[in-house]
Amino acid sequence: MKATTSLSLFLFLLSNLAIAQNNSENPCITDAEYAELQKQISENIKNIPQNDYRGGAVTLQWPLKAAAALKDCDYYHIGAYVDHDVAVGSYKDFNCGTNSYDGHRGTDIATWPFNFYKMDNDLVEVVAAADGTILAVHDGEFDRNCTSNNLTANYIIIQHSDGSRALYWHMKKNSVTKKIVGQTVVAGEKLGVVGSSGSASGPHLHFEVWAGADVSTRVDPFAGNCNILNNNSWWIAQKPAKETGIVRASVHSTDIVLPACPTTETLNESSMYEMPFQGPGLPAGYAKFYIFIRDEINGTVGTMSILNPDQSVFATWTYTSSVDSKTKVFGWSKKLPTVAGTYTFKATYNGVTCSSTFDMSTAAGVATLANDENIELYPNPSNGIFTIETATNGQLLSFYNVLGAKVYETKITSSKTEISLGSGVYFYQLTSENQATKTGRVVVK
Repeated sequence: MKATTSLSLFLFLLSNLAIAQNNSENPCITDAEYAELQKQISENIKNIPQNDYRGGAVTLQWPLKAAAALKDCDYYHIGAYVDHDVAVGSYKDFNCGTNSYDGHRGTDIATWPFNFYKMDNDLVEVVAAADGTILAVHDGEFDRNCTSNNLTANYIIIQHSDGSRALYWHMKKNSVTKKIVGQTVVAGEKLGVVGSSGSASGPHLHFEVWAGADVSTRVDPFAGNCNILNNNSWWIAQKPAKETGIVRASVHSTDIVLPACPTTETLNESSMYEMPFQGPGLPAGYAKFYIFIRDEINGTVGTMSILNPDQSVFATWTYTSSVDSKTKVFGWSKKLPTVAGTYTFKATYNGVTCSSTFDMSTAAGVATLANDENIELYPNPSNGIFTIETATNGQLLSFYNVLGAKVYETKITSSKTEISLGSGVYFYQLTSENQATKTGRVVVK
């Protein structure tokens, strides 16, 4: 089969694939839940010393943060803003657009791409948008919901020094802070992990802000011409209504798998390829190169390049958007280089550039772990269990099979780590906190 034919079919299949938060006309928080929250907070607040709230107005930082292990260029898209159209059956966001749904009272920030993979691996954290005191906290609820429902979410509610309150909704089960009602948090402190608990159609944070003691005082932290709730932005630095650009550019040993909610995605990503490479379902020597676009704009042209180790161009191609969409995934089958070295996959869209690196190697040209002066592996070859000793903690150790698929990953947290793998030849990548990498080969009999 010719590569061009395979490519055309693949682009056709992916041209209609967009990953986005499902914005149904059912609220993240129901009226019954608001009523129950008011009762809960009223009871809890009796035991919390209250300020006189005469300080300046609180400003908010972004309530999500990428975990240290996440290497994507960005990690979210906006599923829905606050609804500013009071008419039943219609909706309008702060920027006079339609990125909302009828009656929505908060901002839905969906993790993306690979939202369940990110949730499973704790890759996107919910953090406090401002200093404050915990008014309510709840955890332990199921966190892989896919449709609107009446189930309870995992959440936390924080009251700020000016009397305003922030609600953080849908968090991952057993991830919510162990702090209790009455204790304080500081801006940027981890509160939990983004999940899909409660009435949710996928992992996202419903972030809602009240100026006062109940939902009737809600505000939209985004300032805009159609914001009817408040004149000024509540953000320290307000983000644009659309953040068009590449959030991820990555290389994969074969097609990614994007199953229906709530099944975790299969990335089939690899940053190491042994020559000659043969990926499942691909022509000899080819790999998959993917881009993930946020807030796609019709007519915008993206440029993709594979760069040689000296940053000269090995291959380049373009993609032109044919529609507006919240998210878009596109992938191409491209022939890999055949000279050993570290290469860069670089993608630019709407002036935003994202890149990742991958290594090409030959079995004969890759040193084993045991020959690395900073790390020792024994025994190598092994019967399936071997020990890794290193003087430096915090490094990320990844193992790949001969097809380039990642089969094991761990963060080195002690000087001696035991690893178990099935029989075969494996290649490793050791990544330090400053992103320096080492590679090697191990054999399991």
